[in-house]
Order: sequence, then structure tokens, then C-alpha cells
Amino acid sequence: MVNISIIRDPHKFSESYTPPKLPHREREVDLLVRTLASGSSLMEGLVLIKGEPGIGKTSVAKLSSKKLAESLGNLEVVHINCRTYRTPTSVIQRIVSSFMPGVPDRGLSYEEMVLILEKILSSEEKDFLVVLDEIDYLRDGDSLVYTLLRLHEGEAPKSPTLIAVARWDPPYMMDDSIRSFMITRLPLEKYTPDQLETIVSYRAEESLTGGSYDEEVVKKIVELSEHTGNARVALKILYLAAKLSEEAGLSKITLDMVSEAASRIGVIGITEDVLAPLDIHDKLLLLAAARRLSSIEKSWIKMGDLLEEYRLLCE
Repeated sequence: MVNISIIRDPHKFSESYTPPKLPHREREVDLLVRTLASGSSLMEGLVLIKGEPGIGKTSVAKLSSKKLAESLGNLEVVHINCRTYRTPTSVIQRIVSSFMPGVPDRGLSYEEMVLILEKILSSEEKDFLVVLDEIDYLRDGDSLVYTLLRLHEGEAPKSPTLIAVARWDPPYMMDDSIRSFMITRLPLEKYTPDQLETIVSYRAEESLTGGSYDEEVVKKIVELSEHTGNARVALKILYLAAKLSEEAGLSKITLDMVSEAASRIGVIGITEDVLAPLDIHDKLLLLAAARRLSSIEKSWIKMGDLLEEYRLLCE
């Protein structure tokens, strides 16, 4: 059987990939770059990017950071996912280890790690930008954010700039001791169907073989995912439809493969008529399940993860 290659570049479907341009998020990227670039240095303070999953928050933070590093030249960027590093100590350790590989992750207290970070910042003639992705999952986030924003009060000549990425405003962001450092809040809205169509078309051009899809395939993907407003969901359908088509020995993605891909990742249209009779807790559980599923690569979640998401929604 002849191997048919529809996917030209699988990396462009990975979670770690950030495209060189972000359709319908160019304005936000430009705003962040212009706001944070203060002459030849980086403005100190805090930026909050917030919104639903799959609407470009992380990509905006990453692409803005990249453009800032290119324009300033003396900028060090550290990106930390707080779903993985959930305590202030683990985050500080991760920041320190990015500059000093081999620093032990055990045996040093939080205060000792902070002092090490101060010494690093005082010895480097650079600006520092720390992206705290999914900061909603960070326990005692107020302590960490407050500490990082005030490092200049110790040995560090300048505090790092922070970009916090969240689904909603963490309550401590309203505290005067942190709010006074806020440079800007950047709320992002869900993508419209037209915007999703642009995004899917752009990623298909980047990653698929020419002639392996057509406009009807793109429109079908949008039709199946538009109720989510989530670009990640739409791109998952595109990728899986391409894989299924390859496995079937086809040279083009078919509409049936798009439908099959959407079914496999659990994307179905749910109308208001279905949701209306449910009580508030049923709706919150469904929302919790949908949010958690949209952020992972599996079609199922553990009950513990569902309950954790439910508790976050109820807070």
C-alpha cells in the first residue's frame, strides 16, 4: 500500500508550536509589544491576559515575548506553565534553573531560592520577562506575584516583567499591593465562525500538502466547532481528519473524515433547548468537563480533575 502524506509538517499541530503570525490576534500582539517596549528596555510591571481556553492567550504571550526579545536584544524570557508548577517554590526553582542548570529542586527554601534569583538578576545586564501561563492553577499565587514584582527592593536592580495568563482575574489581582503594578489587562473573546475559518485555512496552508483539502473541508470544520469559539478544537479536528484520511490511503481529506474526527474528539453541537432544563450545578459540571477536555489531548478526564475544575468555577 502506497503511503499517502497529507500532513506535511506535524510539528505545526503540536501544543508547543506558535505560528509566526496570529490571525485575529495581531492587534493584541502589537499592543503588548508597544506597551512593554520602553525605549531600549522593558517596562516593569504586570500584564494579565485572560479568557476562555483555545482563544489564543498563550500564543499571544509567546509571540509577543518573541517579538520583544527580537526588538530589545537583551531580553531573557522564561515561560512557566502553572498547571505543572503549582507552588511558588516550584516556580521560583524553575526560573532559577533556567539561568543556572543543575540547581537542586529540593533542599533549598523559598526564601533561599529568592535570594539566588536576586543575585542572578544583579549579575546579568538584561531585562527579564516571566510568563506565568495558566496562573489559575497556582496555589498562593499572591505570594509569588508580590515577591517577583518587588525583587528590585532587594539586590536585584530591576524586577522582572510578568505576563500572567488566566481564564479569569485571580482575586489577588485586585489587591492594592499587586494592582498598583498592573500595566494592562487584555481580555480576549471567543473566536467568531469567520475568524475560525481564517485560522483553520492558515494552519492548513502551513502544515498540509497542497491539494489535500478544499474550502468545503474548512467550512465543515468550522460548522462543527463554531459553537465552542475555540481554535484549538477546530485545529484538532483538522489534524485528526488529515490523519484518518492518510490511514485510509486517501490523497485528500473528505467531509466524512472531518465528521469522524469531530465525533472522535467529542465535538457535538449542544443547543440552548438541551441546556435550559438543567439546574445550575448540572450546567457547572458540564462547563467544567468542557473546559478541562478542551485543554488536553484525551477524550476523557478523571473524576478528580473534573471536581477540581468544578471547584474553580464555583469559587
